[in-house]
Amino acid sequence: MDSMAEELNQLIALQKVDNQLMEIEELKGDLPQEVAQLNRDLDDLGAGIQQHKDQLEGLVKDGRHHQAQVSDSRVLLAKYQDQLLLVSSNRAYDALMSEIDGAKKIIDDGEMSLLEIEEQTHQISDQLKADELSLGAKTTLIESRKKSLAATIAETEKEAKTLTRQRTKLQGAVERRIYLTYERIRSAKDGVAVVPMTRGSCGSCYNELPAQLQREVKAMDQTLPCPSCGVILYYESE
Repeated sequence: MDSMAEELNQLIALQKVDNQLMEIEELKGDLPQEVAQLNRDLDDLGAGIQQHKDQLEGLVKDGRHHQAQVSDSRVLLAKYQDQLLLVSSNRAYDALMSEIDGAKKIIDDGEMSLLEIEEQTHQISDQLKADELSLGAKTTLIESRKKSLAATIAETEKEAKTLTRQRTKLQGAVERRIYLTYERIRSAKDGVAVVPMTRGSCGSCYNELPAQLQREVKAMDQTLPCPSCGVILYYESE
């Protein structure tokens, strides 16, 4: 067997191994992508939950601050109101009224802030509960998907390792230039770079091949591309 014919047969064998490896990957279905997406969702939910907890902690601190201000201002207000009974000049009266108005404003603003904080607390608490429920559901789901993926990998692990060793050996036997061409075509054709000629047509795009090319493909002594789609053609008896 000449070198070109040998190269072609090595490519055919390599494609068959790659086909088997692709079948193993297909058994996993969308599980790897689903697990990866679920992991991202869990990360996002975890970050969101922590953010909500930080917000609630901040609201508690703000609430204590406003509550202290309101309490202190009420004490001062009562004090100022008592002092009103003792003033003897308009100037002192006006000064006390100004302090009273200031205390009342602080109380009003503080109570308004406390109401807003209470409303925000309810909203964030509700969202936190919803996120925690979602986190629990997604955690259960991802564990189920991981088990399914692990089971599929376990079932095919031995075969995959054997095929990978075969692939490495075949890859080393193919001239680098030809192998790079094979990989380039494979990446563009969903993993398939070498196909048989079927009834005078390309086994990939199904376009009929010129008669001369059909004869050359049947000779099985060189690597020939399909003129329509570019895959490498070979002949096997029908």
